[in-house]
Amino acid sequence: MPYMVEMEGKSLEHALDKASADLGVEKEALVYEVIEETDRSFIGIGMGKKIKIRAIAKTPETVAETAKMFLHTLLKLMEIDAVVEIREKLLLEDEVIHVFLDIIGDGSGLLIGKHGATLDAFQHLVNKMTNRQFSGGCQINIDTENYRKKREESLIQLAIKMSEKAKRSRKPVYLVPLSAKDRKTIHMALKEKNGIQTRSTGVGPMKRVMIIPDQDA
Repeated sequence: MPYMVEMEGKSLEHALDKASADLGVEKEALVYEVIEETDRSFIGIGMGKKIKIRAIAKTPETVAETAKMFLHTLLKLMEIDAVVEIREKLLLEDEVIHVFLDIIGDGSGLLIGKHGATLDAFQHLVNKMTNRQFSGGCQINIDTENYRKKREESLIQLAIKMSEKAKRSRKPVYLVPLSAKDRKTIHMALKEKNGIQTRSTGVGPMKRVMIIPDQDA
């Protein structure tokens, strides 16, 4: 079954009804654009209006396949020999379609980059392209070699270790500069930990987490 069609109708609703039937989805799951609209009644031939639309079925399946195609294209352009697999696709209560893609292949270090910077760049680009195609409401998550989970676990261990150091020394401990996502992981890991507080400090790429022991810790 196709995920994109071009349909003509006597009105927008008529064209959307036809597209909905052809794509096999409810009208609410369509993303469309009007590509032609004419009114032929003025020349006296009684043919009335005609509207032509291009419609896309916005479902977890079509979003996942589109994101996979975009990522595969990027990898191919960079001459990276790898396979893209769809790990999971779902529509959550926030009405955002979440898709999880895995890159399978050699050279995972090249794909990941320093602290996941290259992987994050792939994710950013694929999110931009997919959301543009489907008019928003898509969250694409890209991983390789289970890097995301390993990175989160190592950050949590670092947070706990540095928090204990801060309590022992009774002095603030500064971590190395981290991305916004990594800083959030640190903050969440120590949110419920007694005797310390966390705060982000610095500007831009030099922003880092400061772990501060309570005075009465």
